[in-house]
Amino acid sequence: MKTYEKPYVLVNDELAEGVYAASGCYTVDARITQSPQAGRETYTIQLNASHAASDGHHATVQIVELSFNQSVDYVSSNAANASGSGSSKLILTYAYHSNAYDNIGLGDVYVSAGEGLAVVGVRCTYCNAECDQHTW
Repeated sequence: MKTYEKPYVLVNDELAEGVYAASGCYTVDARITQSPQAGRETYTIQLNASHAASDGHHATVQIVELSFNQSVDYVSSNAANASGSGSSKLILTYAYHSNAYDNIGLGDVYVSAGEGLAVVGVRCTYCNAECDQHTW
């Protein structure tokens, strides 16, 4: 069993509203890349992760928690499953194969929300540390 590592959140206003967090073997960053405009009513949030598994494990499931300064309505993403629409916290489950030291573009997350939306936290809450795609 792995030991729990308390996540930390770093907000850096110089990085285009970026929020970066490390938890366990993943570092995740999220930033709003587009705000609602005429003809498009959603915010676009770019989500990326970096896997740094010091024990060399691969992963095929990642759960990412995104926190906002207000309630959001989930619209879409590349996540295999999403929950929390209508609240200020989204839980997104991804099914990406990740080697021990990979950078993953988790893609865009689309949400609708009121004016002034900000990402206030992001963290990977789960890494399955398993891989059935290789035989060693």
